[in-house]
Amino acid sequence: MKRSNKFRAAVRAFAVALAAALAWAGCTDVDDSLGGNLIPENQQMKAGYSVFDGSSKAPGLSPRKYVESRLFQTDSIVGSKLANGYMGSMINDTVGLRTAGFLSQFTSYYKIEEGDFGYKPFFDSVYIFLSIKSYGSDTLTDQRFAVYEVTSNEYIEQSTDTLFYITFDPEAEGILGDKLFTFSLGEGNKTGPSTTAVTMDPTAAGRRFVNRLLLQEGEYAGDYSIYKTDSLKRWFNAFKGLYIKPEQDMTRSETGATRGTIYATELASSGFMVYGRSRREDNPSLIKDTIGMGFYFNIEDAPMGNVAVTTVRRDYDGALIPVDEAREPSAGQPDERPQSETLYVEGLGGVVSELTFTRELFEELEQILAVENAASGRDFRTFAFSQVRMSVYLPGSDYDWQKIDPSNAAPLIALMNGALPRLGLYADYKKLTPVTDYAYVYEQQGTTIAFDGKLNRSRACYSMNITSFMQGLWNSYAELRAKTPAGEQVDLSELDYRSVYLAPEAYSLFALPYSVLQGEAGDGNNAPIRLEMTYNMIQ
Repeated sequence: MKRSNKFRAAVRAFAVALAAALAWAGCTDVDDSLGGNLIPENQQMKAGYSVFDGSSKAPGLSPRKYVESRLFQTDSIVGSKLANGYMGSMINDTVGLRTAGFLSQFTSYYKIEEGDFGYKPFFDSVYIFLSIKSYGSDTLTDQRFAVYEVTSNEYIEQSTDTLFYITFDPEAEGILGDKLFTFSLGEGNKTGPSTTAVTMDPTAAGRRFVNRLLLQEGEYAGDYSIYKTDSLKRWFNAFKGLYIKPEQDMTRSETGATRGTIYATELASSGFMVYGRSRREDNPSLIKDTIGMGFYFNIEDAPMGNVAVTTVRRDYDGALIPVDEAREPSAGQPDERPQSETLYVEGLGGVVSELTFTRELFEELEQILAVENAASGRDFRTFAFSQVRMSVYLPGSDYDWQKIDPSNAAPLIALMNGALPRLGLYADYKKLTPVTDYAYVYEQQGTTIAFDGKLNRSRACYSMNITSFMQGLWNSYAELRAKTPAGEQVDLSELDYRSVYLAPEAYSLFALPYSVLQGEAGDGNNAPIRLEMTYNMIQ
């Protein structure tokens, strides 16, 4: 159908008006009530749009601080029940040293029957096979790894639901035996992320370990019952697991650039292969057969044997991140973490960012209601948020992308290239309790959520939809306000979840990239954290 010129003109006028309203940062804009004469007076609403950011300030005054930002680091990050095992060491001048290893039980992949090993079998070779899912930028620097036998199950027996944190230290727990094998990754172009199998060099203890697997030594010498499917409990008492870690920490490069990497290997498709040979019984000097035995670190359908723990050790000595300003205080100790204009978000149990919504934000929302009521003679009491977006910007970015300094483009691009592709927002980071809008469990089930949280490279910022969370926070504040005597300030210590945590998305907690961000309003930030709210005022 051909549209009239009047229709086109009306559309253009509406588009211009809408763009002008949305571009008016640092202000509040409202429109007239729709159908006000048809709605009962106590149900009337009025729409509005407000921006709270670093540009919201009176002439000559500092920016209003709607969000306080601090760094946060905790040791209470769970390292067990992960799909991947992490191993390797890496270092750079920003995040310092990160060294990871993993402990895992293992089970036989093949069905082994009585006599399968033949007559007097002996060790030939052993390979670790890897299904590497992720890694960092430096995969060419050689790393030597050591494989230790786990000698005690006491750590499992003392655990609740086999839950372990990344600070778990098998050596300190006294559950490690001798070094069994060593192997290398990196080595220039010889071994790297595409490698699926690497030869391991056995120690004397490693050869004895293989002889036990071949039933030539130990408690089950000559006893094939250990390999029966109904003998898993006995198996894990006899072979308690392996621990793989770098033999040495990575050292800094002369340039301060990232050196080394950490590999993530999928446990369900990783393990090791043992090859041996058997002899002819009538003439033991002659070889009869080749023996191959496969062991997986994690068999998903097994009723037991899936205990695996990733361990991470951090050293921020000489790093740019001020970890002393981020560490969670000990129980019973005062929280003396200072506010920080520069924020960091990193994985592997590293530093993340804590955001606290200030009294000024709530009181300014109250003021919006008061001003409208004074102007209209109505009695709007609260807000119904239709959308609340929080944007967090990288250093060098700006609210208006057209204002980004071209001379600063290269550093900004470098920051984006090294940044996490997506962030999550948590009400409780240690328990991975998300804000209501970030229902990541539903994402795992294939549901699309409105949260977003992805890095927007065209704006050099992360943008998050926090509508539901902010509605709940405002409702809680309004309830406290109603209980507070007139003329007194609301006690914000009674307001739950006023602080939230900006951290890696839930399924990338061990990701290697890290993000540097602008935090609260201050002299060091040209684009502090920004809140954009679209709402209805309700009587």
